[in-house]
Amino acid sequence: AAALAAGALALAVLPPAARAASSSPAAGYEAIDGPYFERNLPGKLAESLAAARAALQERPGDAALLWREGRDLVRRGEKASGKAGKLADYRAAEAALARAVELDPKSADAHFWYGVAMGRRGETQGILHSLFLIKPIRAQMRATLALDPDHGGAHRVLGEILWQVPGFAGGDKKAALAEFEAAVRLDPSYTANYEPLAQAYLHFHRGRAAVRVLKALEAVKEPKDPASYPDDLADARKTLAELAR
Repeated sequence: AAALAAGALALAVLPPAARAASSSPAAGYEAIDGPYFERNLPGKLAESLAAARAALQERPGDAALLWREGRDLVRRGEKASGKAGKLADYRAAEAALARAVELDPKSADAHFWYGVAMGRRGETQGILHSLFLIKPIRAQMRATLALDPDHGGAHRVLGEILWQVPGFAGGDKKAALAEFEAAVRLDPSYTANYEPLAQAYLHFHRGRAAVRVLKALEAVKEPKDPASYPDDLADARKTLAELAR
């Protein structure tokens, strides 16, 4: 994909106004989503996961519960200290998410988190040992975008694949940059989208563009994922400080 035009890019990195934040718990799932969006606080992620599993005891065929369980397992795996623990959580997440996709193939969230779970497993195993996962991850992200064309997270995942995999396996850093730009443009209140775009600009020696992106992150007032925002902001400020030296 070609890079976005300069005018579109300017819009992409302005302070967010396009897409409303969605950190409010979904009706009927407050006991799961509430603590999930506070998972940066001690015990909240475990609370969210426990609530999802308790609800699944009563409604085992609820796809929305299954993708939430998978989402929480992905997050727990990201925090796990050892490779074995990470892989166990990612595989358990994949099982829950595969079932969610089967039960509700029109759920963009189920497809997205299924692809993320596979991607996290691939990162943990090592890219060269996980090339077989590229095709199914891309398929899940494309399914996500078919259902929700404004899903910036799916573009970010596609960008991460293009950025990380070797060229012989389909990697393409210029195409990755375009995906990262789309992620920020479409989902500007999701602050995790900003740092990959800034780092991509730095790779291509576009320091001013990187600074503009990071300052736009600082201007976000209603982050879509409040639990992620403090770390995203800290990373942005660290990068800005390094660039100012």
